[in-house]
Amino acid sequence: MLKKTLFFLSCVMLSELNCVSSSYKECSSVTNDEEILSYCKNESDCYFKNVDGSDHSTITCVCRKYMEDYFFAGPDCSIKISYHYQTMKNNEVMNTSWIEDLFNINSWKNEENRVGKICINPRCR
Repeated sequence: MLKKTLFFLSCVMLSELNCVSSSYKECSSVTNDEEILSYCKNESDCYFKNVDGSDHSTITCVCRKYMEDYFFAGPDCSIKISYHYQTMKNNEVMNTSWIEDLFNINSWKNEENRVGKICINPRCR
C-alpha cells in the first residue's frame, strides 16, 4: 500500500513538473530573430514563457553566476555585482566533511585566509 501511494505521488509530481517546464521554451527554439536572441546578456540563458489564455509572452533570462569574483543580475543579466567577503579569523569550525578530510580534498575550505562569508548587502558588517 505504501509503495502504491509513493508511486502515485511521484507520478503526480512528475506530471506537475512537466506541466510547469512546458510553459518555458528556449528562445533559440522559438525564433531566429537576432534582436530577441541578444536580449539576455553575459552568456545567460534565454527562455520564453507563454502565459495561458493570453496573447502575450515574456522573456526570462537565467543569469550566470561566477563563484570567484562576481555574478550577474537584472532582467537582462546586464548588472555585474561583485561578491564581498569578510574574512573570519579564529574559525574553529571545519568547513570540510569527514569524507573530504579522509581523502584530503578541498582542504582550502579550512584556510582562514581564503574562507569568508558572502555578504548580502554591498558592505560587510
